[in-house]
Amino acid sequence: MTLSSDGARKTAYRCLMEVLENEGYSNLVLKQELGASSLSSQDRAFVTAMVYGTVTRVYTIDALLSPYLKREIDKLDASVRTCLRMGAWQVLFAYGVKDYAAVSETVALAREVCPKGAETMVNAVLRRIAKEGPEKLSSIPAKKVNIRYSLKSEIAGCLIKWYGSEKAESIMEAFLSIPEVNVRPNFLKVKDTDTLIKELEAESVRAEKDPVLPEAADIPGNSIDISKTESFREGHFSVQSLSAMLVGRIASPEENWNVLDTCSAPGGKTAHLAELMGNKGHIDALDANDVRLKMVDQTAERLGLSIISTMHYDCTYLKDETEKLLPEYDLVLCDVPCSGLGLLHRKPDIRLSMSYEKMQDLLPVQESILENSCLRVKRGGYLIYSTCTINPNENEKQIESFLSRHDDFECVPFTELLPERLKNNPRLSEGSREGMMTILPDEEGMDGFFIAKMRRKN
Repeated sequence: MTLSSDGARKTAYRCLMEVLENEGYSNLVLKQELGASSLSSQDRAFVTAMVYGTVTRVYTIDALLSPYLKREIDKLDASVRTCLRMGAWQVLFAYGVKDYAAVSETVALAREVCPKGAETMVNAVLRRIAKEGPEKLSSIPAKKVNIRYSLKSEIAGCLIKWYGSEKAESIMEAFLSIPEVNVRPNFLKVKDTDTLIKELEAESVRAEKDPVLPEAADIPGNSIDISKTESFREGHFSVQSLSAMLVGRIASPEENWNVLDTCSAPGGKTAHLAELMGNKGHIDALDANDVRLKMVDQTAERLGLSIISTMHYDCTYLKDETEKLLPEYDLVLCDVPCSGLGLLHRKPDIRLSMSYEKMQDLLPVQESILENSCLRVKRGGYLIYSTCTINPNENEKQIESFLSRHDDFECVPFTELLPERLKNNPRLSEGSREGMMTILPDEEGMDGFFIAKMRRKN
C-alpha cells in the first residue's frame, strides 16, 4: 500500500521550507498556515511543536545527520533537507511519536515533495538516526556546546565570554525550554486578574496567576490562539511577556504625563503605559515602519485607549524632526532594536539570523536613538532604555557610555517597583538599586531582558 503523508506534516513542511529556506518568521508563517487549515486542535499543536522544535534544534539535528550523508547538508535539495530535519526532530525530540511512524510518514512526505528517488535516501538516513541518534545525542562532546544547545558557534562563544562557561550553559539550557504565554489584564476594562482568569476559563482557556508578577496571568502551552477569544476582542487583556511588562512597571508613569515612545511598534509597551496612566495624559508613539505602526493603532483601539497618537519617525534622526513633537516629555521610552538574544526560546528564528557582525551593527543605531531621544526629556523627567537581549555591549556598556557623555543624566534606583520575588533575587536587587538590571533566562522563568531607568537632573 502506498503511504500518503498526513495533513499535519504537510503543513509543518510548508512552514519549515518558508522559515529555513526563505527566511520567513516562524510565528507569522504558522499563523498564516494554521489560519488557512482545517486541522484539529491536536494536529495544530503538533504542527506548532514541530516547526518551533525543528528550528530550535536545527544545528544539533544537522550535526547528527551529517555522518549519514554523502555530501554536506547545505548541498542537498531544499525539500530533501527539510524532510530530513523534520523527520530527525520527530525521532530525537518529539514526545509520543513512535520512530516507525516518524520515519514512514516522513518518507511518504518525501515521495510527494522531493525529487524522484530521494525518499530512498530519506528512509535510509532516518532509520539510522532512529537506531543510533539518541546515543549520539547524549554523547555530544562537552567542548561542542554550540552543537549540544543548537547555536551558531559565534553566539555560543559570546555567551561564554560574557558569562563564563557554567553560567552560559545554564542560559543555553534555558533557551531550549518551551515558554508559557503570558497575558496582561487591561484594568481599565477588567476589575482584577482573577476576573480575567474566570473570563478565560469560561471560554475553555486554562489560565493561572503568575508567581512572579501578581498582575499577570499565564496560559500553559503555545498552540492556543487566544486572539480568537471574546475577552481578547473586547480588549480585556494583551499578550505580553513578563519581562516586557516590567518595563511599564519600572517606568511607572503618572496620570496626565506627556510620554514619548520612540520605537513603539507593535504597541505592547505603549499600551501598558497608557493603561498605567489611566488613559489620562498623552503618548506620542513613534516608529519607522508604517505597517507595524498600524498595529499600534489597532492595539490602542482594541484596548479602548484614546491618549496614543502614532507618528512615522526614524528615531535615529529624531532631533531633526521637530514639527509634530512636544519640546519635552515627562517620560521617554527607548525600547531599541537589539539582537534579541534574550528571546531564543520564544523566537527561535533568531538562532538562524543573528550574528556577531549584526550585533555590532546595532550598537551605533542604539546609541543614535539614545542621543536623539534624551533631548526630549524634561528636567526632572525620566528616560527608560530597554532591550530584549543579554549582550552587555548593547546593555550596561551602552548606558555607561551614554552617561559618560551626559552628566545631566543619572541612573535612579527602582527596587521598590519590583515584585517581591525579584526583590529577593540578590543579583536583580543589586542591579535595580544601581538603576540598571539584566534579567537572565535561567532565572525566575522570564525572558532575557535589560532595563535602565535614568533621570534628567534639575
